[in-house]
Amino acid sequence: MDRLREMEIFVRVVETGSFSAGARDLQMGQPAVSKTIAGLETRLGVRLLVRSTRQLSPTEAGMAFYERALRAMAEVNEADAAAQGAGAGLEGRLRISLPVTFGRLHVVPKLASFLDAHPKLRLELVMDDRVVDLVSESIDAALRLGVLTDSALTARRLAQADRLVVASSAYLARRGVPGTPADLLEHDGVIYGQSSGGAGMDFPARDFRNIGTTSNSLDAERR
Repeated sequence: MDRLREMEIFVRVVETGSFSAGARDLQMGQPAVSKTIAGLETRLGVRLLVRSTRQLSPTEAGMAFYERALRAMAEVNEADAAAQGAGAGLEGRLRISLPVTFGRLHVVPKLASFLDAHPKLRLELVMDDRVVDLVSESIDAALRLGVLTDSALTARRLAQADRLVVASSAYLARRGVPGTPADLLEHDGVIYGQSSGGAGMDFPARDFRNIGTTSNSLDAERR
């Protein structure tokens, strides 16, 4: 069996979490998939997978091989696409994880034109505010907001978002306008907590009262 096919089988087993699920995706028999993985481990001389109570998980060496196998397969697919011509468009399944509000505001409105340009592409959006495990949930790509934790996966910064601390006019009339970041400790707050959002907010050393108010809210800080 050629090495690229070995990579494809290994990647599907890792992404589905079992030999049987990987075999179904590849339309192969489970014994053939198990034999391929065993032969791959023998050839490389390392253990690539460990079995837990519910699924298979890659070892450290297995995860490193998985990431490089993905890149190798992507390069082969790109070579095929280049030979066929750029006008062929994307095809197959693309499964993307992204936060709910961000997805509704910035991604969903653009889907129609994107899918029109790639009619053979089957797009699946997993809209969830939790940080999902890309491997165990078979996610091809993820859009995430906040501080990126340590990861062996490839990441690229796409943009920077602003955050605002705001208050209603009624609240400010009742509790007063904060003059410094330290004053916020004495105020009530509604905070949307995310594990990737960082431990706190950074404020520049300037007077809050220099920022204008409107009838509905106070833009107290822009990051």
